[in-house]
Amino acid sequence: MNAMRAQLILAIRDPGLRSLLAARLGMAGEVPISTVDHLAPALGKKIRATALLIIEESMIDAPPAEWVQTLRDQCWKGRIIIISRTAERLAETDDTVTIRYSDAGVAIPALVQLWQAEHGKPLNSSE
Repeated sequence: MNAMRAQLILAIRDPGLRSLLAARLGMAGEVPISTVDHLAPALGKKIRATALLIIEESMIDAPPAEWVQTLRDQCWKGRIIIISRTAERLAETDDTVTIRYSDAGVAIPALVQLWQAEHGKPLNSSE
């Protein structure tokens, strides 16, 4: 993986979706780390400070309006993609997006490629 690209964390419980995204991202040249626990000690502060987190809504222990703040409070400082089964979409920013579960297999690899190409440096770099 290019040192200038953000590390990808797939925090997805659904094995089918996790496998699909890992395969599609891998074919696009990414090397995702797959987990069913985004709070695992192995994903320390250094990883959380810069990684691009792709996470299922069911893994966030908060109401939808608090998802992003909850993840930020858990030290996820890089970009975040939340996969949602609900029809409600959250307010999006340059570094947080919600994507419907049904669109995830196509939308997420495309968005990751766009973000990686746009920034070409660690996502939270102060440079």
